[in-house]
Amino acid sequence: MKSIFSGVCTALVTPFKNGEVDYDAFEKILEFQIKSGVNALCILGTTGEAPTLTFDEKIEIVKFSIAKVNGRVPLVFGIGGNNPKEIIKLGLEVKTCGGQAVMLSSPYYNKCTQAAAVIFFHSIANAIKLPMIVYNVPGRTGMNLEPATLQKICENKWVAGIKEASGNMTQIIDVVRLCPKTAVYCGDDGLALPCYACGCKGVISVASNVRPKETLEIMTMKSHELFLNEIPYYKALFCEVNPAPVKYAMSLMNLCQADVRPPLTQLSEKSIMDYGFCQFFKPVDSRKLNRNK
Repeated sequence: MKSIFSGVCTALVTPFKNGEVDYDAFEKILEFQIKSGVNALCILGTTGEAPTLTFDEKIEIVKFSIAKVNGRVPLVFGIGGNNPKEIIKLGLEVKTCGGQAVMLSSPYYNKCTQAAAVIFFHSIANAIKLPMIVYNVPGRTGMNLEPATLQKICENKWVAGIKEASGNMTQIIDVVRLCPKTAVYCGDDGLALPCYACGCKGVISVASNVRPKETLEIMTMKSHELFLNEIPYYKALFCEVNPAPVKYAMSLMNLCQADVRPPLTQLSEKSIMDYGFCQFFKPVDSRKLNRNK
């Protein structure tokens, strides 16, 4: 299957205000990303705090995003979970709303075998019938999808990509080698340049929430100087559990509030001081985010 995108896809945050989804901020964030030139947007992923959103909130976000983006960049909607029936229900509703691509991680907590993971992805992909990115993130799910497993999963005609966030370069290289017809995307900003070098088609990035142009420059120029310059930002943005740091950075940029939903808490004062957030992140000119300009 043809890949959904090449280049930089931002793993978008979900902005909150007073405990509810902040749609004014959401629109501002969408415009900031599109005007910065990103190649795609991933919505309702881990960075979007999807596990804390209700089903109805997710569908409202899907409808809002599709309407506001209006086809200007590809949208990928996270449908992760550990109940196949609920995953399929969400995926089919995304499809009904006009969504054209989804992303799915392996089940968490009730971890399965490698063989069962193949069945899991195939059955859900065949039920939803939308291009799917398979997300390997063992640090979140507690289960690593091995390269040979991903190779079998990629035999499904609906699998259009792999987001590899194992953090293991040897494994990532094996995935690229074993899945040559499937787009492999780096899922870790700190490994983006090495992943490009070994054949990954792009990055699904947290850092591009606040550093979209710089993330794009690394991808297009393949410059180790640019990449090394971004390392202090990556260290700041992952100093505590994602997305608390990136949301605080976005609050400094006047893109949204720093609010996260429990069980997460806002970034600590110690991290704010230790990692120089106030020096790194400056307000965005809101006039440049007017869609009509």
